[in-house]
Amino acid sequence: MGSEANELAASMQQWKVLSAQAEAGVLEIPEGVAFQCDEVCAAYIRHLEWMVRQTGYLVDVKAYGTLDSARQLGEKFERIAYSGDRSLRVVLTQHIEVIELMRSVFKRYFDEAEYADQRTLKSITDIAEGVGK
Repeated sequence: MGSEANELAASMQQWKVLSAQAEAGVLEIPEGVAFQCDEVCAAYIRHLEWMVRQTGYLVDVKAYGTLDSARQLGEKFERIAYSGDRSLRVVLTQHIEVIELMRSVFKRYFDEAEYADQRTLKSITDIAEGVGK
């Protein structure tokens, strides 16, 4: 599991760097690409959120019986699926965080494009008003 945590941390770091580059105006993403990537990310987040909700139903601790060993086994599976600090629920939530970071890179592009569109519209309006005078 250590290498998975390292991969997740590396992925988070990579998207933080890309986010900083996007904020600095160094990273350029074509409009269509950014839009498609954002749509795919949003759909994937919905899917992962559904999976997170389902983790609560993976294990019924009481279904293992009343023997101490059966109860302990049920509790172990419940920790793996839902309540442990390295559970499936936690890992899925961490993946959602990475994808939200990815979306923030694309959102910066949308915000900047919208701002540029507003500036262009204002410039055209100013020119049109000037021509009418």
